[in-house]
Amino acid sequence: MQFNLKEKLVYAFSMMLTRFINRSKLLHKIQPQSILVVKLDEIGDMCYALHVFDLLKKQYPSSIITVYCKPFASSLLQNHPAVHNIIHQLDEIPTNIDLWVELRGNFKTIFKALFRRPKVRLDRGTIRFKNKMQGAHPHEIVTNQQIIAPLFQTMPAQSYPLLTIGDQAQLQVHNYLEAHQINDYVLIHPGARKELRRWKPQLFAALADWLTLEMGVQVVLIGDQNETGLIASIIEKASSKVHSAAGIGDLTFLAALMAQAKLFVGNESGPLCMASVSNIPCVGLFGPGEPNVFYPIGKQSAYIHHVLPCNPCNQLTCQRPEQTCMDLITLNEVQLKIKSLLS
Repeated sequence: MQFNLKEKLVYAFSMMLTRFINRSKLLHKIQPQSILVVKLDEIGDMCYALHVFDLLKKQYPSSIITVYCKPFASSLLQNHPAVHNIIHQLDEIPTNIDLWVELRGNFKTIFKALFRRPKVRLDRGTIRFKNKMQGAHPHEIVTNQQIIAPLFQTMPAQSYPLLTIGDQAQLQVHNYLEAHQINDYVLIHPGARKELRRWKPQLFAALADWLTLEMGVQVVLIGDQNETGLIASIIEKASSKVHSAAGIGDLTFLAALMAQAKLFVGNESGPLCMASVSNIPCVGLFGPGEPNVFYPIGKQSAYIHHVLPCNPCNQLTCQRPEQTCMDLITLNEVQLKIKSLLS
């Protein structure tokens, strides 16, 4: 409740500042030379905002785009052709900003914009308020595009974000696959930040066995250093040979590993969003999260989500611990989704 109240206050102040800065201006007629995009968010959120940089660069080809983001998300932008500068500290924000785009900010970035006085400012709070008044929040990809829509006299058709992979990451993945003699493979991410978002380890182990024996592919489990214990337990439960790439490389390595995978299966998490924008088939397993907003999108994407009356919840305590919404997802359901995608 405290978090929601703080978020609402941030949105309210942000909306007021945007109205103050943009009053009486025709936004689609501006020609900014310096653009700041604030995106203080998680991995998945950044993935679903990558198309914003492409749209801004196409609209203003001579502009310099600086992104202010969290350090761990910056590797997703290292090879992005539209991004010139990546910063992680508030005091690194350039002095003269013509266009300030707040995809996700906080009180500090709001006050920074107040004193820097960019020529034009756009913000997430304004769009979230409009969408709430209309009754629903669209997919995050749509929300991010709506934020910059006032800059276009004719809004482009919905753009699709894509990850850009560098040569070094591709070489690292090539060496990893060669060292472990891995050819056709499926990636599985069994982790999630919240415990209630996780499908049971024994089900992931059974899925890995089915993929190996019935589908004839190799299985590679992925995750960060904090998920190595979970991954080890799945490998122990599986009867077939299962590989682990947990804790290897950064997000660029993971992106390059995804690009060559036949399929991705995982819980609602950052890696699922990465897979969704990697142009590969992926199946997302959803539980207590909000419907629609973070579903994988595209013709090669599918999801399973048993939406209960208590959804979405705080993801900390469950009203039905004897059978959570993730427990409702069966192994057979996931197998059928995979067969449908790969056929």
